[in-house]
Amino acid sequence: MTDTDVIIVGAGPAGLTLATELRLVGVKPLVLDRLTEIREVAKAGGIGGQILNLLRYRELRDLLDDAAGAPVTAKLPFGGIHVDLTELGESPMQVQRLPQPQLEALLQNHVRGLGVEVRRGHEVTGLQQDDDAVHLEVQGPDGAYRVSAQYVVGCDGVRSRVRELAGVAFPGITYPEIHRLATVSMPPEITVRDDGDYDIPGYGRLAWGYSQTPG
Repeated sequence: MTDTDVIIVGAGPAGLTLATELRLVGVKPLVLDRLTEIREVAKAGGIGGQILNLLRYRELRDLLDDAAGAPVTAKLPFGGIHVDLTELGESPMQVQRLPQPQLEALLQNHVRGLGVEVRRGHEVTGLQQDDDAVHLEVQGPDGAYRVSAQYVVGCDGVRSRVRELAGVAFPGITYPEIHRLATVSMPPEITVRDDGDYDIPGYGRLAWGYSQTPG
């Protein structure tokens, strides 16, 4: 006897999108995440390409547009060259400026509205599988407990605890470059234009998106 059909470990965009898909076809998922709150620091500043098309196809268009405005044509680097796709009549690369914390909050509210239970502050500490089910040991705010399902899906990132407990190897190499991501506030003297570009005193106009400067 299982407690639910599918347990999804990880309440990020991947886990919450999967929970939506499962619920729409009548499957009952349970979502667990070790963090008590959604991270404030954005790991991504927006969504685009086929991911954006997928979310809009799954009837999230109005929610996304209300939160971030209509999608805009992307400006992005490719092989060190700045590619401005705004010159195309129909660009294949549309993006929506929706920082990841806001996207996760939107998806979380959406899945809860569909009747999906999302438990935050619940960390998976153990995993066992038998012929009938997968059993997880979980440490929650009120102590340890055990929960079972027909399937467990690890959507818990590159350092996946589920993958580790299942003994699934992750061979590969470390990417040699270091990228740093920051969330900043704009001082009042910087003007944000209607098209998303910035007017910066002493510098001029800075395009939104990827801009390489001497500094």
